[in-house]
This record gives sequence, structure tokens and C-alpha cells, in this order.
Amino acid sequence: MHEKTGHPEEEVTKLTGNYMKLKIQGKMENCENCAIGKMRQKNVPKGPKEKSTKPGHRMYIDLKSSKYTSTGGSKYWCLAVDEATHMKFSMFLKQKSDMKERLVPFLKELQHTYGVKVKHIRCNNAGENRALEDLCIEKDLGIIFEYTAPGTPQQNGVVERAFATMLGKTRAIMNGAGFD
Repeated sequence: MHEKTGHPEEEVTKLTGNYMKLKIQGKMENCENCAIGKMRQKNVPKGPKEKSTKPGHRMYIDLKSSKYTSTGGSKYWCLAVDEATHMKFSMFLKQKSDMKERLVPFLKELQHTYGVKVKHIRCNNAGENRALEDLCIEKDLGIIFEYTAPGTPQQNGVVERAFATMLGKTRAIMNGAGFD
């Protein structure tokens, strides 16, 4: 009866049986299919355990593509977020491969102009991030890259949430200005 009525709890199974004028007796045993249905994946660690309080210690970076090309010819949005200050830095790129040419001068500017040395960069395992790491090694920037596991955007949640927040604000501004 439990299986035929869609695996409800014991009380609902008995009430349904009584309604159908069936005599249901005894205690319901644990249903293996219900146990399988309630299983879930193990929690994925979301990021480093220690949160940085020093600006520049850890930066989260990611790249989003758009189905539209901007008036400046950009199709990609690169966002870097500082873990300690939550300061966000946007760069708009025409190609994914432009990321390393834009981020390395930005990282050098942070260090030389503002005295902020980036120690760690957390990003996904995409090719453009590997190329960025290679260029950072070549330029002797001393940055440690932390790569997230494939298919786990929650491990880079700081920048993923920043994208969503900034995109929502941008839509609101564009809507308020009368753009569709």
C-alpha cells in the first residue's frame, strides 16, 4: 500500500487504506526506496577555512560570457573580488585569452601603486586561468593559485554571488534609464 500510494509516511498510508476500506495492520517496515530517495551528496567544502582580513591576501576571480556583444566589442566579463574588503574589480574582454593581459598589469598596479600584494588567487580550472598562472610565474609575481573542483561554483561563491548582485543592480539601473 505504501509503495502504491507514492511512498507517504506511515500515518498517511494507514489513513488512505482506511479511506479505501482496506484493513491495514501492524507496523510499517523501513522502505529501502524511501531511504534511497532521501539520500543526498556529501557537502562540498565551500572554500578556505581561514578567512583573510588583510586586503589582497586572497582574490577570487571568474569569467562570465554574454550572448550579446557590448558596444565596445566585449563579450566576456572578468570579475575579481578581494576576500577581506569585498572590493570588486570588473574588466570587460573581447576574448577569454585577453584575461591574462589585463589581470597581470592590474595585479602589478595593486602592488606598486597601492602596496597591496595579492598572495592567493582562487579560480576554476579553466584554460584562461592556467594561462594566467603561467604568466604570473613568468613575471615572478609570487601568487599561489587555488583551483576549485570542476562543476562546483560554490567553492568560488564569493565571486559568483558578486556577479549575481552586480548584474541585478545593472539591470535595475538600465531599467530605470529606460533601456530594455
